[in-house]
Amino acid sequence: MKTAVLASGVIALGLIGAAGGYLVGDLTQPTSASANNEYPTGGDSPPDVPLPKKTAEPYPKTPLSAAKLRYHTENFTIRDKSGAQVPLSIRAPRGWQLTRDPKAPQEVKFLDPLKERGIRVESALPESLTTSDSMQRLIAGLESSQPYENDLKILSQDEQIEIEGTSRTAATLIYTYIPKKTLRYVIVAWVSTRGDDLATVEMSITGLPQDATALKALLAEATKSVTVRDY
Repeated sequence: MKTAVLASGVIALGLIGAAGGYLVGDLTQPTSASANNEYPTGGDSPPDVPLPKKTAEPYPKTPLSAAKLRYHTENFTIRDKSGAQVPLSIRAPRGWQLTRDPKAPQEVKFLDPLKERGIRVESALPESLTTSDSMQRLIAGLESSQPYENDLKILSQDEQIEIEGTSRTAATLIYTYIPKKTLRYVIVAWVSTRGDDLATVEMSITGLPQDATALKALLAEATKSVTVRDY
């Protein structure tokens, strides 16, 4: 059985379903009606006004080092939404803990010792999307779900990447946002492992801006190694 797989970052999935919030850049200035306290009658309330953008607090810890990352193969099994088992293999950093939530059998997480960086691997929905379409869907979800004050910024989006000469088709999105106090740096990659342009794996890697070089190295290792083992 061939099952598409979603490997989603520590926070990326939660962003899609986040409640409330304005599109980034929307409603930054009051309308003329609201500025003059002129609102429609009939019990309508004044429109919500977004909070100002957050200012990220510095993170004093040592940045993640790409040179110090050592990888090993992790084999594990998750369940898709139908309950079927999906056996996976991926090369993850040594010392990063594989964790499971009994309430979420469709996913596993790999977390660094500080729990500041991580990867999430999750079973995908049954529909087949191209790597590019998958990326555009996430961008739309982020922009519709993230409150203005979280300062979402799309840093780059590439529709094709090449990892050390491999022929896998992949799309990559990099963005930052401030969910609480620190600025988070997120890389999401959609990879086709079957030689076509349909995304079978999505990998999200989350950390801090100062970790960018190491996170990109981790992305490269994960992209070329991730495998659905019953293919």
